[in-house]
Amino acid sequence: MSDELSPSDCAMCDTPITGPAFLVEASRSQGRRRWKVRALLCEPCYRLGWPTIDGRSVSAAATTRQRSRFEWLALVGRGAEQAPAPCAACGRLIVRGADPLLKRVTCSHSCSTSLTRSRNGNKGTDRPCPECGDPIVTGRADSRYCSNACRQRAYRKRRG
Repeated sequence: MSDELSPSDCAMCDTPITGPAFLVEASRSQGRRRWKVRALLCEPCYRLGWPTIDGRSVSAAATTRQRSRFEWLALVGRGAEQAPAPCAACGRLIVRGADPLLKRVTCSHSCSTSLTRSRNGNKGTDRPCPECGDPIVTGRADSRYCSNACRQRAYRKRRG
């Protein structure tokens, strides 16, 4: 199993997710460092790792929620499991908790970035590029150069 989390594969079994994906809070670690991430799980891995009896999780389920340097903790959002809803950016069906504070939930970091860019009009600043003079029409709203080639050319001029 790989250590990289792909948004199209289950974070536990590394198989492509075909049905609705379960969006979970997870803990990644490398050495002594630990950080929280959001990951997608397929339905069999989610159901295997979250058996409950009268609303309380069974302790044996904790071992099925772990793998090397990754452990998923709970479904994103407070409250009961919600019906599958589409991701705000790509449309993939995701299942999450019924938290009223979660408005536009996305299935991955790349979808979140894509959604932010689309809300900003998917355009740059229309300022002229300081290197070639062409208008900056793509990329982030705070882009300084029109392309990677201009950015690299400006760096080389500054450096030498």
